This record gives sequence, C-alpha cells and structure tokens, in this order.
Amino acid sequence: MRKVAVKYASILCLLLAPAACRAPAPEVRTLPYEVLLQGSLSGEHRAGATLIEDRSEWQVFWRRHCSWRIPVEAEPEVDFAKHCVLVVSAGDEPSAGWSIETSSVAHDGERLLVRAVLYAPAEDALEAQLSTQPYQILLVERTRGPAVLELDQRRSTR
Repeated sequence: MRKVAVKYASILCLLLAPAACRAPAPEVRTLPYEVLLQGSLSGEHRAGATLIEDRSEWQVFWRRHCSWRIPVEAEPEVDFAKHCVLVVSAGDEPSAGWSIETSSVAHDGERLLVRAVLYAPAEDALEAQLSTQPYQILLVERTRGPAVLELDQRRSTR
C-alpha cells in the first residue's frame, strides 16, 4: 500500500510542478485612444498594427499612406512628447465596402495588443470592384512595445 501512495504522490508532484514554476500573468492595462483618421484608401498595403513613436517615422509613414494622392497633403500635427500614433490597417481588399474598427488597445506585458474588427460588405451589397485598404489611424498616450493586431472578421449589415 505504501508503494502505491508514494507512486501517486510522485505523479502528483510531477503534474503540479509546471504550474508552480509558471511566471505570473502580465498586467493588462487598457489604453484610451482617439481616432485621428479612418478610411478605405491608403498607400499602406500591409495588414497589421504599427506603432509610430517619433516625427520622422510619422513623416515616412504619411508619405507612403498618401502616395496615391496628388498633391500629397501635409500630415496631421502630433505631439510625440505626449502621444504615439497607432496605425491599424487591413491590407488590400478586393472591393469597396470594407471597413476596420478598433475595439480596444491594451498594454499586455511587453507588447501593445490591438483588437479590431474587419467588416466585409453585406452579402447583397453592390460595391465598386477596386482594391481598397481599410485603415484607422489612432492617437494613443506615449507608450512602447511592438504592436500586435488581433483581427476578427464579420459581415456588415449596413
């Protein structure tokens, strides 16, 4: 009987050891944000979230974002001592009628977690057949870390 109890006790220790060694979960801190701009035509063809932390990065992004416009308009003023710019983009979509909407921005340990919803056109919608690039440009408080986009896709009902 003692051998069985020792055997089960050692198995229990092996099962519980990984849980005891696990690091504490990182603190998740929600960040307020303001939508600076949004639309469906951009020179940014890559899907993802990009955190822009200084004026020179902002100018480079803005030239790429507005590359299809003639003349290129001046970028909005941002106080990079207080804020960062967060670009949330869906990449290329096959028609008009697509949109993206950020639902939350949170600091999750070392990274900036951005949750957004990509809305596809309604099933019965008649949309122009041209490539679009849905985007939102957000203003967030000064922060650091790589931005990670979690994108959920839904069908629009509009």
